[in-house]
Amino acid sequence: MSSDWYEDQIIGSSGQSPTRTITDHDIFGFGGITGDMAELHTSDTVANASHFGTRVAHGMLSLSLMHGLVVRSGRLVTSGMAVLGWSQIKFVAPVPVGTTVRAEWETIGLRESASRPDAGIVTDRLTLTNTEGTLLVTGDVAELVRRRPS
Repeated sequence: MSSDWYEDQIIGSSGQSPTRTITDHDIFGFGGITGDMAELHTSDTVANASHFGTRVAHGMLSLSLMHGLVVRSGRLVTSGMAVLGWSQIKFVAPVPVGTTVRAEWETIGLRESASRPDAGIVTDRLTLTNTEGTLLVTGDVAELVRRRPS
């Protein structure tokens, strides 16, 4: 893992995560934690009759997994202080149970923090794709990142 201090970030730099397969356990666990047990996610009968034709992961589960895969890759884990916000989130395609996914990121913005002289703000564009390369989810995340100690 390369250094991840604010000063080391470069607009246009990018990376990708390892893969992960979405399971029933993921969907029922997420539904249990959030209370979203909609039958589109939990019932084969209802989901098979839907426009998707199968059970699919919650959109917010897909977004969370995208972020988690980036973290699993080591991106900003030692210098990251807080996620400040998300923008431009788009759920492009459904994520059926059994889909293997990968996250990618590209740094699209850097700016100094006006309120924290010890930190800067890094904005990354994240994407979640399946193993065939189909875009599933995309969004921009801004994070407060530590500056290198003097």
